[in-house]
Amino acid sequence: MFKENSHIMMYVNDLNRAVTWYKEKLNFSEIFVVPNSYASLKHIEMNFKLDLHPSEADSKDVGFGPMQYFTAKNFDQDMQSLKDKNVKVGTPRKEGNSPRFVTFLGFRGQCFGFD
Repeated sequence: MFKENSHIMMYVNDLNRAVTWYKEKLNFSEIFVVPNSYASLKHIEMNFKLDLHPSEADSKDVGFGPMQYFTAKNFDQDMQSLKDKNVKVGTPRKEGNSPRFVTFLGFRGQCFGFD
């Protein structure tokens, strides 16, 4: 069904503080940081990508936990397959120049599939 792991997304209250923490404490390096918007980090030894997204104070996103993102082999077919297995699947959408993505309810939280 899915092609590969894309990344883990964490919502944070303070993007700069979170970037600094992951770099200093866990040896992540920056792929890019867009101040007050988004950060993408990578841990070379683990071959692991972590994206950080700021959220408003007291947002339900912060503390919800990590969200898994997958890339799909065939986006429409894979999303239909999930629906056929009675998985709750949202409406596919895009943000800016992003590929299409969709939220679906995983075993213990939200997951995302990318086109």
